[in-house]
Amino acid sequence: MAENRNPVDLREQSVSPRPIRMVCLDLDGTLFNGKKEVGSLSRQQIRRCLDQGVEVAVVSGRAYQFAYKTAQMIDPRLSVIGFVGAYRSFHGQAQGEPIPRTALNEVLTLLKREDCPAFMKQLNTIWCSHDVPLSGDYVAYTADQPPQHRIVVHSNQDLPAIARQNPDPVYKLLIRARGRTEAIARQLRPLSGIRVFIYPYGDIEVISAKADKGIAIRKAADQLGIDPAQILGIGDSVNDLPMFEGCGLRVAMGNAVEPVKARADYITLTNDEDGVGEALRQLVQ
Repeated sequence: MAENRNPVDLREQSVSPRPIRMVCLDLDGTLFNGKKEVGSLSRQQIRRCLDQGVEVAVVSGRAYQFAYKTAQMIDPRLSVIGFVGAYRSFHGQAQGEPIPRTALNEVLTLLKREDCPAFMKQLNTIWCSHDVPLSGDYVAYTADQPPQHRIVVHSNQDLPAIARQNPDPVYKLLIRARGRTEAIARQLRPLSGIRVFIYPYGDIEVISAKADKGIAIRKAADQLGIDPAQILGIGDSVNDLPMFEGCGLRVAMGNAVEPVKARADYITLTNDEDGVGEALRQLVQ
């Protein structure tokens, strides 16, 4: 992990734009405001970037199809990275990095033993161990999409059994371990083949050890022939720290957690103040 920086506060100081060739935008807490909407300045600046030939990608921890639908609503030219970097699509080329089967079976067995609610996420299907609602109705949200971009959700499932019977790749596990977060995480950390993210509100995310937002961005940059020094990343949460490692220029939202601000080059307005739009307005030529 890079050392702490001394970020410039765009709320207090204007800066000269930079020769950016690619922009990577987190969704929740970043591009989305508190109402899960994208501000008008952000939309305007994203389209300006695209019109100027700058690659723009939504880079989200959400299910890929959710991120895809959101990107389509903003501008169909947007590229998408979902599942905390475990699945990406740039210019019609899609690639995923699923959780290894041995590791997946170990984690699911542990969670079943602990009776811990979990969501097992495949490209188009979310399997839920309990009758616990997701943060948003993914089925309704993607219902107007072509069949290959819709999400189906199944509740009250035996996840270890589903994993044994269903060979489709699993890209992410979301674990609702609230009240037991550290106890569950302590059992997950020693397992090989996985990467674990722990959030202040108690949720845990598990993806392949070969995946994160930064890895996905670097692979996309290789595909497109873009120098990482010319990539701008904007985020707010702990799973955006790996994203920053793939970006030459790093912007933290005004509402970002302190570790993200400490790794940033710039701090912009909050997500409720259209901070993404302001950062793009100032920083992208």
